[in-house]
Amino acid sequence: MIDRLGKYRVTEVLGEGAMGIVYRGFDPDIRRQVALKTMRALGDGDGVSGVSPADRFRNEARAAGRLQHPGIVAVYDFGRDAGVDFIAMEYVRGHTLSRYLAQAAAGQLDIDDNDVQSIIGQLLDALHHAHEQGVWHRDVKPSNLIITQDGKVKVSDFGIARIESAELTLAASAIGTPLYMAPEQFQGRAIDRRVDLYATGVVLYQMLTKRTPFSGAAETLMYKAVHEAPVLPSRLPGLAHLQPYDEVLARALAKRPEQRFADAVQFRDALVAVAGRMHAAAVSNATVTALLPPRPAAAAADRGTGSSVPSHFDAVVLAQAEASLVRHVGPLAQGLVRRAARECHDLPARYARLA
Repeated sequence: MIDRLGKYRVTEVLGEGAMGIVYRGFDPDIRRQVALKTMRALGDGDGVSGVSPADRFRNEARAAGRLQHPGIVAVYDFGRDAGVDFIAMEYVRGHTLSRYLAQAAAGQLDIDDNDVQSIIGQLLDALHHAHEQGVWHRDVKPSNLIITQDGKVKVSDFGIARIESAELTLAASAIGTPLYMAPEQFQGRAIDRRVDLYATGVVLYQMLTKRTPFSGAAETLMYKAVHEAPVLPSRLPGLAHLQPYDEVLARALAKRPEQRFADAVQFRDALVAVAGRMHAAAVSNATVTALLPPRPAAAAADRGTGSSVPSHFDAVVLAQAEASLVRHVGPLAQGLVRRAARECHDLPARYARLA
């Protein structure tokens, strides 16, 4: 392990993935702990959707760096040391929402309506700030949402964010995570802040029903997102009590952007109308502390500011596979390659899986 990046002293590894390593570090000037996100040396060549990993890394620093909100993981610094690019960001103690949802789906904890309202309300407050600053996240999903030890929600990973009027907008790049992508993202059409509101609708649906609106392989998800209406929560077995959320989710998950909420505040206000009150400022302590200890293999990927990218394949090999596949399946390439990488442990098996 390296012992220093720029002025920051490196103290431990928080997570490691195909694209880089996240360290915990210490800022000697301000005397605070930081997370140091690094990028493996892949160069500036074309990556998936024609945007290099280096461009995306710099884009993350620019996007999050212009945002100052308690619900967004703060970026402090961007630099290079001994050929290693790094971002110094807020060190967040907490766990991802994806871990809470996994245990809720397994019946190991319960996220009640008050906590659902708090999590989504806090998320919408953070997104409203980002949108007002001309930043669209474009990859809102549970693994990019951290619930801190005091019940606050923080949005992380602005690597594929769209910065309005920036030199690198990524506006024509149909990229994201298929389960949470809006129809216009799959189709490569013009996008705006409403792709984040659609993804927030998917997260809300998942929290209420313990399932996403659509499921299946990436190509199936694309077809369903573009052509099929999701089953409203109250029409699922045993969930008739969720009927007050039906109208909210029908609008959040509308196929056409103009049929969705115009902004995050409008979405939040619709939820306030359902609950009859403003969301709580923090998730309840009962929910925050209800998590079971993580499995050892999953622990590093869930320690706040970390990485969940498969790490047993070299980053260059993954990038080459994505670049080859993108010619045939477009924006689904990244998801297909990474899913195959998680399920296979050698190259022949991985390519057989992709075939």
